[in-house]
Amino acid sequence: YLETKRAGFSRFYFLSNDELLEILSESKDPLRVQPHLKKCFEGIKSVEFHDDLTIHKMKSSEGEVVPWVTVVDPKGKGIENWMVEVTEAMLEAIRMQFLLAIQNYTE
Repeated sequence: YLETKRAGFSRFYFLSNDELLEILSESKDPLRVQPHLKKCFEGIKSVEFHDDLTIHKMKSSEGEVVPWVTVVDPKGKGIENWMVEVTEAMLEAIRMQFLLAIQNYTE
């Protein structure tokens, strides 16, 4: 069972079996993933959930906040599926920050 979840989201390989079981046992509550994000994503301390449980931003251990271009809504999805969406949203946000930096530099 754990291997199928890891196959769906390869960053789960960075977690121990106990940590992954803890996440999966609380999969109805996306907020329970927060303590494990540091192990899945280097440099990411947490993500910001709104009241409706959608995810809009990521935060680093240094306190930097990067807003996302695409909102991730984990409701009704398997954790491995919405964590893939989180990965894609993070990459898209960083790409946008690079583009903004280049534009600001050339002005």
